[in-house]
Amino acid sequence: MIQRILATLILGASLLFPQGLFSQGVDFNTQQIETVKIADNLHVLMGGPAQGNVLVSTGPDGIFLVDSMYAPMHQKIVDAIRKLSSAPIRYVVNTHMHGDHTAGNEAMAKLGAVVLSQDNMRKRMAEAKGAIPGNLPAATYGTSMTLHFNGDEILIFHPDPAHTDGDSIIYFKKANVMHVGDVPASLRYPNIGVDDGGSVDGMIAAGNQVMKVANATTKIIPGHLGPVIGFNEIKQQLEMFAAIRARVVTAIREGKTLEQVVAAKITKDFDPDRLGGAITPDRFVTLVYTDLWRRLR
Repeated sequence: MIQRILATLILGASLLFPQGLFSQGVDFNTQQIETVKIADNLHVLMGGPAQGNVLVSTGPDGIFLVDSMYAPMHQKIVDAIRKLSSAPIRYVVNTHMHGDHTAGNEAMAKLGAVVLSQDNMRKRMAEAKGAIPGNLPAATYGTSMTLHFNGDEILIFHPDPAHTDGDSIIYFKKANVMHVGDVPASLRYPNIGVDDGGSVDGMIAAGNQVMKVANATTKIIPGHLGPVIGFNEIKQQLEMFAAIRARVVTAIREGKTLEQVVAAKITKDFDPDRLGGAITPDRFVTLVYTDLWRRLR
């Protein structure tokens, strides 16, 4: 029984968590960039639910980006930026290592941008199979750093391991805008990087931390969908996480296998509001089970 469970988990992980997550099946030729104004000189570039939202700061110091999407979207991103500003792209900060947020790093670096990330993110990217050296961040930080840019104070900080163990959250203090990457935010089933240092409990903790750092009027940019959400969506996601976590813990303690838990459709009461993202209910349950089984076994 244990060997069958392990085989299932390993197979699931190999299918679900490659560095270029979800690149297969995305028709980049038809994908278009939607530009949404969030605040003065702050815009979100959206390329569909399977690609990370890019936040763009424009101003006298140049252009600051959060994330870079997949590499085939690079020219479309640049074209969208050029409709906002002709200034040089100075910085790109990655919210985490997955390819839908980082695979465009190399192309941005070739334009002169300095790519930033948390220490663990660069280390994991460098050690990953098939790593592309050009995508690696040129500068890293440990716990937090502050960048004074385009008249704002940009706080870049690292929550405890959540989506991965190399996450970054980016907060524009003056504009009161925060990009939270793939910690629980927009109403979808989030990916949990269970092979990248992420965990269910870490996702819950990071969501609570976002609510403490932000305030009721903060415009929160999620990693996917959106483009803007607030406390209500985060609260609903945390409630969903707590409920599904409890159900999976009970099932594991009852000796149920991953196949049995997935077949039980334990998320069905949450499904109607969370089918717009790239993670299906079955995949989400697999992620939760994988993490908690490892910790409880």
